[in-house]
Amino acid sequence: MRTALVSRLERLESRVAAAAHHTTLRFGHLRRLPPDYKGEKHVVIAKQLPSQNGEEWVEFEEVPGPDSNPPERKAGRPDLIDVMFVGPYPVEDEAHSR
Repeated sequence: MRTALVSRLERLESRVAAAAHHTTLRFGHLRRLPPDYKGEKHVVIAKQLPSQNGEEWVEFEEVPGPDSNPPERKAGRPDLIDVMFVGPYPVEDEAHSR
């Protein structure tokens, strides 16, 4: 009986520790480099926008070159998740280009 109780308490403690972890979502639209750009690129936060309904919003922007300050990878769940909304590149009308 005592062993079962200790085992149950350990499981409950691990659930509480996992539930205490807080993950933040950050939303924003991505401004992309031109479609003909070739080479390495990375994403930066160009502008901090006002929060909307308790959600953090920013403007993301692709910039040429390697990231000079890459984020550290941690084991486990991330503390921050970026959600980027990406629109398609404009399609050139083939009829007008002839």
